[in-house]
Amino acid sequence: MEFRDFSLMATDTKVAEFAEGLARGEVLATRCSACGLLQYPPRSDCPECYSDLFEWVQITGTGRLITYTTIFVAPEHFAPDLHKTAPFSEYRYQPLPVGIVEMENGLRVMGWIRGIPAGLLKVGAELVVASEVLDDGRATVVLQRRVEEA
Repeated sequence: MEFRDFSLMATDTKVAEFAEGLARGEVLATRCSACGLLQYPPRSDCPECYSDLFEWVQITGTGRLITYTTIFVAPEHFAPDLHKTAPFSEYRYQPLPVGIVEMENGLRVMGWIRGIPAGLLKVGAELVVASEVLDDGRATVVLQRRVEEA
């Protein structure tokens, strides 16, 4: 997967492996090889020691939802059927929740919340960070219930 299949704006980056990880089903962070600072979103240059040496680290486990909001007008690649007609002519009211979870290691990860209606979300809920490849081939980060809770 090319990085442009993840980002709508940037096509070149030193952290293209992030998009490759999403395509493989992994959400990745970077760890500075010099000082050990763990960073998400991934960065190729350390803001602490300025090193450009880093390693990829998979984000696993659950995080606690610290905030969320709801998007009512979805981006075209999340709801392509809504955008085939004239704008808002047959708009279906389908709010899409987006949230930020804090992992045990302190990383904060933002993603689309899947499988939980916006009205049932609660700050503090435990959600798993995962990747999803959309129908148009773009990859994204999602937050969802653990499999045993679904």
